Amino acid sequence: MREEVINLLNNLNRTFYDELAEAFAASRGPSEPGLVRALAQVQPGARVLDLGCGQARVAALLPAGCEYVGLDFSAEMLAIAERAVNTAHLSHASFIIADLLDPTWPTLVDGPYDWVVLRAVLHHIAGAENRQAVLQRAASCLAPQGRILLANWQFLEIERLRRRLLPWDTVGLSPDDVEPGDYLLNWQREGYGIRYVHWIGEDETATLAAAAGRSVDVLFRADGHHNNLTLYAILSPTPTPTPTSTPSP
Repeated sequence: MREEVINLLNNLNRTFYDELAEAFAASRGPSEPGLVRALAQVQPGARVLDLGCGQARVAALLPAGCEYVGLDFSAEMLAIAERAVNTAHLSHASFIIADLLDPTWPTLVDGPYDWVVLRAVLHHIAGAENRQAVLQRAASCLAPQGRILLANWQFLEIERLRRRLLPWDTVGLSPDDVEPGDYLLNWQREGYGIRYVHWIGEDETATLAAAAGRSVDVLFRADGHHNNLTLYAILSPTPTPTPTSTPSP
């Protein structure tokens, strides 16, 4: 994908979350069943890095004593997040404004972490190479046995979301400008907005995990009216094969 197309799609999402931050945050409940289920594996006192943290729903669902760092490219969403963490039972919480497409962001987060969470964010990263690079950088922030929680919308399986798909000429692009699995979704609640979103199913989840040197440990669908809105994956370090000795001749 051309750099100018990636920048256009990234700016589209940035504009959406800055201009509609309050409406977006208000449309989301405090938790979702799948997120609660996945975060139940986080131990008290863990260090958690939440990439694309939005309004910081993850923070409120963590067990007591966790250290939490949220990173997002939207100053408006981070302002909402900072208010939200006041009710969380955390030992420490802080926020960083940074763009995940900037390769230097890992220098800002002071790792290592026990968990890195990418909930509903990787599918907003344009370009397969960029998604792999973001996940590789996320893995670099982990402690040796640290894990990654991925969660991505399965919007093509939801009729109400399929009705919100827009043609590429809405933003001056053609299907040839983007990659397979790329889409535009509109928003019509207390304003109008457009977001870029990429379909990440089970196959791409496995590909992304392998590129980051991880194995898919847990995989399940949850949320929405039919428990199929989000695909959750927990990625663990891929075990290093034990070398076998060859008998001397």
